[in-house]
Amino acid sequence: MPKSKIPPSLLPHSPDYRAGSWRDYSICELGWFVHLLAKRAQHRENPEKKRKDLYDAQNYLNIIQAKLDALKE
Repeated sequence: MPKSKIPPSLLPHSPDYRAGSWRDYSICELGWFVHLLAKRAQHRENPEKKRKDLYDAQNYLNIIQAKLDALKE
């Protein structure tokens, strides 16, 4: 798979992770993260935790998009 560019939404989180580690996840694994976080968000009573789940799901979806964009190049 071609090397993907880091999604801008990940930049604030990059100091917390090994450089480029987001590339180690497959599109399938990332899809499961999106699915499970979106599902968990629907079960949340706490609006702040719901927002955080959806924020995280969006970041994983952004990684999928970066991987697809790299394939198009």
